[in-house]
Amino acid sequence: MATRRPCDERPSSEERRARARAERRIVMPSNRVSRPKGTVRSSSSATAQSSSARPSSFASRPSARAATRPKSSSKAVTPHSGGAAAGATTTARRAASPSNRSRATVSQAKAPRNFGAPRGASAGRAGIASRPAAKRRSLGPRIALAAALALLALVGGAWAIDGAVNGSRIYDGVSVGAVDVSGMTEEEARRAVSSFYEPRVADGRALIFASEEARDTLDVESELAEQDAQAEQLSLEEARANKQVWVAESGTLGARLSVSELVSRAFAVGRDGGLAERMEAARNGVSVDVALSFDEEALEALCSSIDESAGEPRLDYGIAIEAGTVSVTEGHGGKAVDRASVARQLSEGFLGEAPGKVVIVATPDEADVRIGADEAARIADEVQAALDRGCTFSFEQTEWPLGTADLGAWVRTRVEEREEGFALVPYLDETEAASGLLGLIRDAGYTSAATVSFDVDGGEVWVSAREGSRYPHTADAAAQAQSALFGSEAAGSDTPSIAIQWGEAPSRTTFDEALEMGLIAPISSFTTEYNDSPATANRRHNIHTAADLLNNSIARADGGEWSFNDTVGEANEEAGFQAAHAIINGEYDDAIGGGICQVATTVFNAVYEAGYPVTERRNHSLYISSYPTGRDAAIAYPDLDLTWVNDGTSDVLMRSRYTDSSLTVTLYGIDPGYVVSTQTGDWETGEPFKKRTKVDESEPEGTRYVKTAGADGRSVTVHRTVRDRAGNVLHEEDFTSNYAPIDEVTVVGPNTPTREREDADKEATDKEEASVLSTGD
Repeated sequence: MATRRPCDERPSSEERRARARAERRIVMPSNRVSRPKGTVRSSSSATAQSSSARPSSFASRPSARAATRPKSSSKAVTPHSGGAAAGATTTARRAASPSNRSRATVSQAKAPRNFGAPRGASAGRAGIASRPAAKRRSLGPRIALAAALALLALVGGAWAIDGAVNGSRIYDGVSVGAVDVSGMTEEEARRAVSSFYEPRVADGRALIFASEEARDTLDVESELAEQDAQAEQLSLEEARANKQVWVAESGTLGARLSVSELVSRAFAVGRDGGLAERMEAARNGVSVDVALSFDEEALEALCSSIDESAGEPRLDYGIAIEAGTVSVTEGHGGKAVDRASVARQLSEGFLGEAPGKVVIVATPDEADVRIGADEAARIADEVQAALDRGCTFSFEQTEWPLGTADLGAWVRTRVEEREEGFALVPYLDETEAASGLLGLIRDAGYTSAATVSFDVDGGEVWVSAREGSRYPHTADAAAQAQSALFGSEAAGSDTPSIAIQWGEAPSRTTFDEALEMGLIAPISSFTTEYNDSPATANRRHNIHTAADLLNNSIARADGGEWSFNDTVGEANEEAGFQAAHAIINGEYDDAIGGGICQVATTVFNAVYEAGYPVTERRNHSLYISSYPTGRDAAIAYPDLDLTWVNDGTSDVLMRSRYTDSSLTVTLYGIDPGYVVSTQTGDWETGEPFKKRTKVDESEPEGTRYVKTAGADGRSVTVHRTVRDRAGNVLHEEDFTSNYAPIDEVTVVGPNTPTREREDADKEATDKEEASVLSTGD
């Protein structure tokens, strides 16, 4: 019969359960769940059992410590060791409590690390009392790291979701000007911005006044009607002199809106600027500024026109060369409109609510000279020194020591903008120099120069040289002279010497290549200008159409005749010409092809300056001050024509180029070297002009404007003498022009008193006042 222990010695149920757990080395599931990774249990065997689940650096430590620890220390945690067992039971009981499981496990795990503590039960208890704080210190960084990793994972997930949702879309709160593009793709935003702004830009039209007084008092419709009517009658200078209002249209100014760039900037909001920028857009909104860009030349032409009337063009100090002596030319400041301000006001107006009714007052600001007197004086000294050194050219056995007078005729200056400001830069006009050198060579009797012909094939101009042709490399010599006189190495007092070489002319080459190598060169060139306004659009179109038709036309060598009518043809609608002002029955009226006479006049003056014989030319019936006195040419197909003859040994090619306000005609080939002199006679007075009034029922009541400016009849004779370079007269001509009077024609609206009626009413009033004064009433 088994002996029973006394009741007071019988283990309690709690002790039995603790002992069973210790013997079975069972780790409580709650401890496993709550214990951080790498936690060590108090039992060495338990430590060994779970070491495979811990990092290797921690797995080796508990077993090593258990092997070196005295047995008494292990009994301190064994249930069979009396008081120690009671301590272990108490510890186990606390560990079994849900609230203490994690804490007990941490305390037990820390016990083996207390190597410096006394080896006894009391030492063990002291070690246990100090372990929780140490454990918390070691877990702090791990917990912070885990939290940071969790936050990063959360943020990364959020960005991943955001990227999937908004990756190709503009963020909320973003607009392009007045267009909200939130949530749109870039393509959707481009369509939205274009559909909103492009119609406004297309309708852009501004009235620019010379002053506030002009804005407040001017009858705009009558003023514009008169400008339109006279735009083709007056010279550019006359038209600009008294102008008080300008019309600026988006199309004429080349207004452009870079939609793609604006949308790209909108898409970048919240991406380039980060989360803060995105939050700002969501809270308060972010708008991408919208602004137009304009064609620089068109904007400058508009502002220059305003300067000439409302302002005062500045004049830079410069230099002049006369008979080899360099002097400083006076300059002065002026008044000019701020280009950036005009552009900004036009942009805001054209993009605003009323793009077709923009009103701007031009306020000229002070404009200082770019080149002052000191800078001009310095350049004058530099140029004078270069000319005094001179330059010697040689060809074959002949030398030409050129001095100040010869070289001075080829010197030019230009104003260049640099980082430190503006600079006056002298240079040698290489085209003029090459032509001048070629003339010297011809004068010396070298007649074996190249003979060329032109042909046009597939839109390309080709230059062919006669077999065995040679040509002097005057273009290379001119470039060397430029470098020697004004290049970076130009210095010292030695006179540069440049040898001109012969070159074999290629049998066939392109126009550009022949021009670059100096085989051909410009013979003469002439430019005329015209008013650029909406009223002259058709005339401008006709000028450009005729210029295109005569471009690359050829006058064959040895007596080939060039005809304007044969080259351009009849100016009718079938050929693409439009109705524009022309002189009909003594006044200006619309006619198909109006404006082509300016093309003929430009051609005539280019031929005139080259010295080629002119075989047919007629002046206009009315005098036009835009052209040189007595040197205009009228065209009326097929009766009135302009013809001239190429009496040189090489072909002559005619080329044209134009802008919205100018036309240039240039003759190319082998320069015959003709020297042209002109004597212009005095004006002879003819019949005076008359005044007429026309009532136009289509005009508003009260309208009054001058449609045709009056001019008296007059006549003048221009005498031209053409010589070779040796001074021999080749031919002389008189160009006589007889101009009929131009009636002043005033147009009025219905129920508007005519000038004749006003004059009659004034005469009657004057008589009545005189009668009252005579009777003493």
